Amino acid sequence: METISRHVSSVALLVGLLFSFFVMISYQVNRADTVTAVQGTIQTVVSPVHRLVSGLWIGISSGWSGYVGLIGRAFEADALRERVEYLERRIMTFEETSRENARLMQLLNLQSRIEISSIPAQTIGRDTAHGYETFTVNRGSLDDVAIDSAVLSSTGVVVGRIIHVTPWTSTVQLITNPQSAVGAKVVRTSAHGVVHGAGGATLELDYVTSLADVEVGDIVVTTGDDTIYPPGLEIGRVIRVLQGAPVPGLPRLPLARTETALFLDIDVNPLADVLRVDQVLLLAPPSDRE
Repeated sequence: METISRHVSSVALLVGLLFSFFVMISYQVNRADTVTAVQGTIQTVVSPVHRLVSGLWIGISSGWSGYVGLIGRAFEADALRERVEYLERRIMTFEETSRENARLMQLLNLQSRIEISSIPAQTIGRDTAHGYETFTVNRGSLDDVAIDSAVLSSTGVVVGRIIHVTPWTSTVQLITNPQSAVGAKVVRTSAHGVVHGAGGATLELDYVTSLADVEVGDIVVTTGDDTIYPPGLEIGRVIRVLQGAPVPGLPRLPLARTETALFLDIDVNPLADVLRVDQVLLLAPPSDRE
């Protein structure tokens, strides 16, 4: 009887333990389902907010990175622009230095070709109101410059003559000045005349007989008849030829026959741009020439 009772107690204990085990398993399953459900609800609610915040952060980060990148590129562009401007200035300086050296070499070569003693000079002043009449150079009586010294460009073209001298500077009367006069001739036919300024950028070749052969494009040079300019120096190129007035110095008469004209009206374009001449060569005056 005691044995049966002990057996029943053991079975009861086993059943109790099994029941407790199943209860615990059920609780764990239900708890996991509950947690999963809560997590799913939280994720459903928070996910759009998280996505929005994440998108805003990515946008702000990208915008800031782009802004910083643009600022950096702007600084680089400014630096490159300054570098380009600096290099352009350097190139302009080198080009101007090269041109000046070329002009100085031309003056030296011209000095070696001309047998007359000469002095190189630099233009330092111009008459802005009458640019085709005079300019000033940086040589004077202390450099042995004298009145009536012929003035040539760096290429050997006639520019004018000295009309006023101070110890340190001299005034040049340009060939484009209406008061100037240069003995001249046409190279091709040796037709002689006198060149003087026409009141602007051009010259006039006067006192060439109407029977002379002169054409547009002919080169005009000095004859040396004026004793100021050595013979053979270039002056300009003929740009217009017309029959002159029957009487020199008077206007043409509409009814006058052209064959009664004594001289031609000849316009000449100077070969030296007197408004842009910087370096010149001053020849010794006629009294000092050998």
